[in-house]
Amino acid sequence: MRVSFHSSLQYLLTRLVTDVLLFPVIIVAAYTLKFKVGWVFRHFFSIQYGTLYSHAQLAPYLSIIGILILIWVPTFYFVGMYRRTMTLVPDVDECIKVFKGVSIATIELMAVTFVLPFFPGSRYFVFYTWLFGIILLSISRLVILRLETYLVKHGLGARPVLVIGADSFGQDVVEKIQFYPILGLKYVGSLDSSAPEKVHFHLKDTFHYLGNPSEFKRVVDEEKIDLIFVTTRSLPNTFYTELVIFCELNNIELRILSDVSDFMAGTVQVESFDGLPFLTHLKRPVFDIGPIFKCCFDFVFSILLLIILAPLFLVIGILIKCSSPSGPVFYVQERVGKDGVLFNMIKFRTMIPDAELGTGPALVSEKNETRYIVFGRFLRRSSLDELPQLVNVLFGEMSIVGPRPERPFFVEQYSRDIPYFPIRHRVKGGIAGWAQVNGRSVLTRRPEHKLKYDLYYIKNWSFGLDIKILFKTILVVFTREEAY
Repeated sequence: MRVSFHSSLQYLLTRLVTDVLLFPVIIVAAYTLKFKVGWVFRHFFSIQYGTLYSHAQLAPYLSIIGILILIWVPTFYFVGMYRRTMTLVPDVDECIKVFKGVSIATIELMAVTFVLPFFPGSRYFVFYTWLFGIILLSISRLVILRLETYLVKHGLGARPVLVIGADSFGQDVVEKIQFYPILGLKYVGSLDSSAPEKVHFHLKDTFHYLGNPSEFKRVVDEEKIDLIFVTTRSLPNTFYTELVIFCELNNIELRILSDVSDFMAGTVQVESFDGLPFLTHLKRPVFDIGPIFKCCFDFVFSILLLIILAPLFLVIGILIKCSSPSGPVFYVQERVGKDGVLFNMIKFRTMIPDAELGTGPALVSEKNETRYIVFGRFLRRSSLDELPQLVNVLFGEMSIVGPRPERPFFVEQYSRDIPYFPIRHRVKGGIAGWAQVNGRSVLTRRPEHKLKYDLYYIKNWSFGLDIKILFKTILVVFTREEAY
């Protein structure tokens, strides 16, 4: 989806003006921390702390604001701090861009101190400028982003959007509209022949069924619709003809989804070959250092966490043994890993011994589950039961981030019923994953929807995406979002 010129210009000007206004604040904060800490403690707290600098005045440092602007603003522009991009975790990406921009600009500023004799020569001042630049600019970016998101969600400055099609594809479009407020779109509602039986996790509170597709003229008139997405191909050709003519005559943008099978959308992208549209399956280059770096990260990170969390492992083990002495501390279960290879996944036991003895393989996703031991539900809701899988990561059987490994029983079932399901075994399974931060237990009984997130992760993998998923995982775990 494209971002309008007006939206991009507004994005640039908002951040540019905010940055320029913050530069004097950054300089004063850096100057104060370097030269006035002792004065602040003596005058405000009556504490003899820090060195008093009588020779350093603020004026010479404020006089370099012009130089700071000339160095920092172009650098910020070239690293993309003033360019809108569609990202999955925009607040994290904003902070990453600020860190990159300020760091590069500070290196350039240090070089200037050697060239310009009148430039204040304190290296600590430059360091504190870097520190406060990252902190204050990140805070300002997050505040602006929250404000923009709030305004878009309340329809201020956003284009009203109607989606014709309440099926899985239609809900995917609505989900993306909500994921990317940068687009400046306000979802009004959906039309279809009937209301959907299942609604995506992220749409449980925001999905609006407005009626039959034949009512699109009424909805457009009442809601002042500016953009229509059509995601269903089950309507008669006369309807599409009528819709196209209506949109042309009323200056309404219309986007009709091409006829693509449901799960193929997670594995391909549309590319032009001399003006001819093709669905292209993406392939990674023969040599890619990314997976090697990912393996190294998994190995080092798992060792560090196992050492740090050893006392917690001991406490959890004691609690499990005290609450259920007849069973083991750890629960080992066979799972399907990369390339379909079976391995034993380790978890802290949260249920009574032989919990599946009378039922066979069964999904755990119901809130009224009765097989938990004391503390078992807490361990599962907090995801502490997953921590022993760090051992699987250490042995190379899993990754820190990746699609959740499934049991062979369910893999066989899903592979038979759901197209493209085996594609998720191209990569190692993970403790955390893109699907897990977008629904957790809700998606356990929706494997077809869960697969879309897994395929998206596989197609768009990068180390940066892994880091974003880890940050979001921490937030989801702490809020216990949809955990049973």
